[in-house]
Amino acid sequence: MDLGTLPQWITAGIATAAGVIALCNMHSQRTIARKRAAFDIFLKTETDEKMLTAYDNFHKGVTAMGKAPDIKAFCSSEGTRESYLWIRKYLNVHELVAVGIKEEVLDPNVCYFYWGDTLTNNVNDAKPVLEFLKTRPKNKYTYADLQKLNTDWAARKQNAAG
Repeated sequence: MDLGTLPQWITAGIATAAGVIALCNMHSQRTIARKRAAFDIFLKTETDEKMLTAYDNFHKGVTAMGKAPDIKAFCSSEGTRESYLWIRKYLNVHELVAVGIKEEVLDPNVCYFYWGDTLTNNVNDAKPVLEFLKTRPKNKYTYADLQKLNTDWAARKQNAAG
């Protein structure tokens, strides 16, 4: 049985090493890109005037929700529609982060360490709206990724606490 010559084995070894190095480089570049994307999205949330307004309006909407007689009235009434939409608009930002993490566009650790408390607190504040949406057939799966991420991050926070 002919196993080849030493130069053939050296060539095969060099080719294999080059392939492994290329794969490691691609993985490293992807990791850096995911971290950079997470950083970019959070930089925008902290510096963009519209994002800051959306955050403030979210909290105004939550306050208005607390004053409503019930969640159905809050979500359906013309008088509170603007407040309801403020909550939905900011939940959409959180959903975007959740989808980004699920689709491996954003780094989950960078997102958690920067956004974990904000996301879990805001989801808890908006829980009545999220529960109301689940009861509507067309909105049953709206914010599904956000709610899964919230569950995961709440458990992670609980485990870290002790």
